[in-house]
Amino acid sequence: MKFSYFPTLIFAALLLFGTACQTAEKGPQTMTAENLVKNFQKRLIEAKAGEQILLPAGTFDFKRSISLNDTPDITIKGAGKGKTILSFKGQIEGAEGMLIKNVNGITLEGFTISDSKGDAIKVQGCTNVVMRDLETTWTNGQLATNGAYGLYPVSSKNVLMEKCEASYAMDAGIYVGQSTNVVVRDNYVHHNVAGLEIENTINGEVYNNIAKNNTGGMLIFDMPDLPQANGDRIKFYNNIMEGNNGKNFAPKGMVVSTIPPGSGMIIMSHSNIEAHHNTITNHKTLGIAVNSWLFTGVPYKSENFDPYCTNINLHDNIISGNVGPTDNTTEYGQLFTAILGGEPVDIITDGIFKPTSIGIAGQPTDYCFKNNGDNIKFVNLNASMGDSPEAMAKNMDTDYRKFDCELPSFDTSEHDKWLAAK
Repeated sequence: MKFSYFPTLIFAALLLFGTACQTAEKGPQTMTAENLVKNFQKRLIEAKAGEQILLPAGTFDFKRSISLNDTPDITIKGAGKGKTILSFKGQIEGAEGMLIKNVNGITLEGFTISDSKGDAIKVQGCTNVVMRDLETTWTNGQLATNGAYGLYPVSSKNVLMEKCEASYAMDAGIYVGQSTNVVVRDNYVHHNVAGLEIENTINGEVYNNIAKNNTGGMLIFDMPDLPQANGDRIKFYNNIMEGNNGKNFAPKGMVVSTIPPGSGMIIMSHSNIEAHHNTITNHKTLGIAVNSWLFTGVPYKSENFDPYCTNINLHDNIISGNVGPTDNTTEYGQLFTAILGGEPVDIITDGIFKPTSIGIAGQPTDYCFKNNGDNIKFVNLNASMGDSPEAMAKNMDTDYRKFDCELPSFDTSEHDKWLAAK
């Protein structure tokens, strides 16, 4: 009887040994340079939860999109941006360079994606997202045929983007859309149409970023007719927006194609914005613009969409060095030029305010602009009184003191517990 158990014991020991070997093989492993292009997509399809996929240094030419769906807790890490380069210059299939969908726990770190047919890196419907030390670019310069977005987390929750670089996107270099609990910090955006854009996002902090040589430096937009409406509670601080006077090379008909070159920061139809201790310098058209969606004249269908800006708190920023002549290549640039005679402004608002926020003096009680520099050039276009250039030129108000007030800060700390582990 004793000998009858021996084969079973041997089999069990071998099985345990084999399982131990399989577990060990799931540790970080570097894909080889020789087989990366051929095997990368297969590796992602076969990836198991918790895997770390390491990419070697070098430039690798891909003809098709790279995608990962559903598998949780995956890390894709290269040797560093500018060191591991995934080039899509010859792409013949797929709408993105890299598409990550429905993943709970994704870390993308240390690589460059260049010349994708569409968006460079799109992260959609994911939770617990880290995007670190990444670069996206299009190497032929500012072309309307470039992809729309460089780094593009959308419809995601708990997003950290840091130490990344994005350039030459024909829409936005960094675009965080319809997401919740977001931190965007220590990034550099340049030579895009929009450098950094936060759109329809709830609860976010954007700080220590640099935007140079874009058409518009940094944007906070709320757009109608999208699944997540009414962005809320965004803090922008310690950012640098400098010399964003680049040409607008977006295709006609896109919202960003209306941005006048020489725009530092634009806030549109968003609620609860606190922008403080930012440096906004050397723009030929405007420092900060605050507009309602109604100013665009574009209709919308959503009954839940709030087209007005509410609770806009701009304080302790440095806005300086803005020198014209203002842009004359876009319709909005032409409008500002006609109304303002070619002179740039530091802060401008369309004057279309939410009716419930207007006080007895006719000014909104929830727009506060304080301590933003000496001799601020300010214009309220009062477009609610008439939106023709002639009416706005007649009705505009330059009295900055009417907006000299304070608003309480608000809490954006929902992301703190998750961030503590990152």
